[in-house]
Amino acid sequence: MGNEVVEKILDWHRETARHGLAGDGMRYLEGLGAWAVHGHAEVKQVLTDYQVFSSDELRYSARPVPHRNNPVLGSLAAIDPPRHHLLRKLVSRAFTPRAVQTLLPWITDTVRAQLTEVDGELDVIGRLGHPLPVRTIAALLGIEPARQPDFVRWTEAITSFAGAFAQDPARQAAFRTARTELTEYFHEAFADRRTRPRDDIISVLLAAEPDGTRLTDDELLNFCTLLLINGHETTRTLLVNTVLCLTAHPDALAALRANPDLVPSAIEEVLRFLPPTGGTDRFTTVPTSIAGHAIESGQRVITMILSANRDPRVFTEPNRFRPDRAPGHHLSFGHGVHFCLGAHLARHQVAIAICGLLHRLPGPWSVSRIDTARTPVGIDVLDLALAGPSNS
Repeated sequence: MGNEVVEKILDWHRETARHGLAGDGMRYLEGLGAWAVHGHAEVKQVLTDYQVFSSDELRYSARPVPHRNNPVLGSLAAIDPPRHHLLRKLVSRAFTPRAVQTLLPWITDTVRAQLTEVDGELDVIGRLGHPLPVRTIAALLGIEPARQPDFVRWTEAITSFAGAFAQDPARQAAFRTARTELTEYFHEAFADRRTRPRDDIISVLLAAEPDGTRLTDDELLNFCTLLLINGHETTRTLLVNTVLCLTAHPDALAALRANPDLVPSAIEEVLRFLPPTGGTDRFTTVPTSIAGHAIESGQRVITMILSANRDPRVFTEPNRFRPDRAPGHHLSFGHGVHFCLGAHLARHQVAIAICGLLHRLPGPWSVSRIDTARTPVGIDVLDLALAGPSNS
């Protein structure tokens, strides 16, 4: 049953891309009052031209923003240059190749410890998808291990509070609680670092003066929230999607087990074939056009990354999962000034986790438990478990 759900997820992505790419790849979505852009060249255009297609929803959206209180909307991912450049330069030092290399032994030890304790069925998200990225980002921020379960809970509540989901009373309540607790925690952390600086990102941000002045507490909070949420969600989903692809393609799984050096290229193909983010929003700052369609100022434009990554004008056999495909061209980490800061770290975390799973679970993988939910731009896997060796 679990493997059948995996096939349905893959089928949905294939059919969504096929329908989206038909014709000129442009769709106006009446219910959302937004344009969906599916073609690779057009998606790349939108992601690149931040002066016309802004990430700043609060400033440029012509429609009310029901999730306007979400701190993500004040974060680095939701502001444009020149302020964006100043702030990104600050936080980028946490994600240099050298900085990431220093984390790899710790990440490897974390994966090994999480998998050693498994007996029978393996809870992919509970064992790896949640704790690995949260603990990694927590280490960068200097968060004590005892508080890391709170950060998982806060991350889930904040990321689920967006768009139409912001109207759900249960999500509203969870969001308010999470935001209050997260804010209180970080304000305490800021006060502590001001008196006792440490070797962590919070201390670096507190000392920074990107434009001659110190960052405000709100800017600091937005920074930390972005690192936590984006660092967690991207890695968790990429890991889950890699497991789904290898479960559905046992030949590819066997090839990786025979030669683990192929894992990085397989992850690149997962990024293309089943991206961690199906699409992302931009907002027009002036009247413009895409593929000949006139678009007014203040319009929401949804870049459908899952479709762009299967554009036959760019990719040969786009609906075939090919781990040996030459890397490049996919847009799963964005493009231009908002290219994902943590892309290098996410790739390494998932590669280490997959190598651990290859060793822990021999033979073909079988999904023993899976739970999903639809999102505006994809299918979110909420729970995923693989049958253990004794059950295979």
